[in-house]
Amino acid sequence: MYQEVAPFHVKQGRFRSGERFPRVVDDAGILAFDPTIYAVHVLRAREGSAGTMEAHLRAIALLMNWAVARGIDLRARFETLELISPSEIIDLRDNLRLRVKRETSVEARARPATIGAGSFYNRCRFVAEFILWHARSALMRMRLGDTRLPEGRRRIEQFERLMLENLPRGRSVGREGIDEAAQALFLQAIKSGNPLNPFQDQHQLRNEALLLLYYETGMRRAEALKLKGEHLIALGSSSPQVRVIRDPDDPGDPRQIEPRVKTLPRDIPISAELAQLLLRWMGVRRDRSRYGEARKTPYVFVARTGRPLGLRTVNDMFDLLRKRIGGLPKELVPHVLRNTANDRFSAAADAQGISEEHEKQARNYTMGWTKDSQQGDKYTQRHTRKRAEKVMLSMQDKSSVGKSR
Repeated sequence: MYQEVAPFHVKQGRFRSGERFPRVVDDAGILAFDPTIYAVHVLRAREGSAGTMEAHLRAIALLMNWAVARGIDLRARFETLELISPSEIIDLRDNLRLRVKRETSVEARARPATIGAGSFYNRCRFVAEFILWHARSALMRMRLGDTRLPEGRRRIEQFERLMLENLPRGRSVGREGIDEAAQALFLQAIKSGNPLNPFQDQHQLRNEALLLLYYETGMRRAEALKLKGEHLIALGSSSPQVRVIRDPDDPGDPRQIEPRVKTLPRDIPISAELAQLLLRWMGVRRDRSRYGEARKTPYVFVARTGRPLGLRTVNDMFDLLRKRIGGLPKELVPHVLRNTANDRFSAAADAQGISEEHEKQARNYTMGWTKDSQQGDKYTQRHTRKRAEKVMLSMQDKSSVGKSR
C-alpha cells in the first residue's frame, strides 16, 4: 500500500459536473486515504457546501500532521480501538488551538498566535467526528461475541468525552448594522470620482455598483457574485429588479471557490440610481482593454481578466475601505451591510405603519428566508435597541412629570 508522506494539506478540486470537492492530499499531492473515505461517505453525503467540507478537512489535516510529528499511526489506532490517550488529547487540543498561517505582514504579525474560541471548538469537534467515525466503523467490523467489544465501546466513549469536554464555545456577539453617519460616509467613499474613493480609477464604477447593491438590497456576499446578465430585470424601466437564484455546482463557473447562494430565490426591487449604475457597468465591462474576456462570461461582476469576481476580492474591497477611510467601523464587512439593510427595512416599515406580521413576511421574502423564519430577529439589533431606547425615554419622561406614578 502507498506510504503517505507528510505534511498533509487541503487542495480544492472540481468534478466535470461542476461540483467542488476539497480533499486532503499528502506532500506528493496524492489523496490521503482515510480523510478521503470520510469525505465521500460522511461529509459529501450531508450535502453541505464545499466551504463547510473544507473546514472539516483542514482540521483533519492538522490532526494527521500532529500524529506524524508524534509518531502515532492513526489507522492502527482506529483498528485496535486504542485511539488517543488522555495525555495525547491534551497535546492534540493544544495544537488545534494554534493559528496555522503566520503571514509576514505587520498586521498579520500582530494577530494572536491562537485562534478564537469558536474556531477552536469547531476544530476539536471536526477532529472528534472523524476519529469517532473511523473507530465506530472498526467496532462494527468486529464479530459479535468478540471479547474486545466492551473495552472498545468504553474507549470510544472516553475519547469523545475527553476530546470535547470543557471546550470554550465563544461568546455569541450579535452583529449590528452601522449607524447613519457611517452609512453616509460609506456611500460617499464608494462614489466614482469622489476624492475619498480608495479604489483604482479603472474599477471605481464596478465597485460602486457592487457595493451599492450590497447596501441597498442586503444581499449576501456570494449572491451578488452569482448574478448573471439575465438576472438584471428591466433596468431601464420604472421598476428595475435583480433576481437571485440558486445554482450550486454550476459547471460553467470557473472559480475554484464557488460562491454559494444559501437563501431562497427571489426578485428584489432596486433604486433607479443603482439600475443606472448597473447599466453603465454592463457597458464598460465589454471593453476588452479594461476587462479582458468579460464578454465570454455571463456573470455580471468580473475581474480585470474578465473572469468572474472572487469572494476574496470582495473582502479586499472592504479591507481597503476600512484602512483608508477614517470613520468607517472596523467591523465593516459585507454581512454588516446585510444587518444595515435590515435596520433600514425596519425603519421604513415603521414609517409606513406596517404591522409586525406583514413586516416579517415582507422581510423574509426580501432576504430569502422561509415564510416563518425567525432569522430577522438576528439582523435588526440596532433598530430594536433604538426602538427600546425611545420607549424607555418616553417612560422616563412621563415618570419625571409624575404621570406614571
